Amino acid sequence: MTASTSMSVFHQWLLADAASQASACAIVLHGDESFSNDSLIREITDYLNEYDDDGDGRWLPATEELVKKIEHDPNHRRLLGMAETGSSDPDASHTEFMKTLTALGQRGHVVFRSPGIPAQELKLANTFHAGVCRARDIDEKCHLILDPYLIDHKCIAYIIGDVFLEWLHCEMRRNPPIHGIR
Repeated sequence: MTASTSMSVFHQWLLADAASQASACAIVLHGDESFSNDSLIREITDYLNEYDDDGDGRWLPATEELVKKIEHDPNHRRLLGMAETGSSDPDASHTEFMKTLTALGQRGHVVFRSPGIPAQELKLANTFHAGVCRARDIDEKCHLILDPYLIDHKCIAYIIGDVFLEWLHCEMRRNPPIHGIR
């Protein structure tokens, strides 16, 4: 996907109706970058755009390239409700990258690779975490962990998409039981 295609996808995603709080979900991939890469991110979003009826085809592959373009474009930042930044400090850039991921995740219908920080630092409520690595190599709590050494790589996106959709529509997640009442 070229940079102009990525930005076109971003604009289509941004112009779509904002997700409701109940469905404003993000999928975060954890694990080795060689497995949780841009290709897998695109495969998952393609799958969800086809099979998530509630998503209306608005799943966005938030690749690192796209996130950086949004981070550095004042117009795109403004569209996401983010303040402009004028700093060229590398530490500030990392902070702004995290803020951009958070803004995208809060809008929902986005898939991205974990930036390597604890999940709670992104401040995302409805987030599905999928590990694509050996279970012993992951520090985050994940809803699903797939060992890429034990499964055909062509199946990984479909499995993540299917398990995510089951999680998304799980009655217990949508209506958590009140303590003491069943």
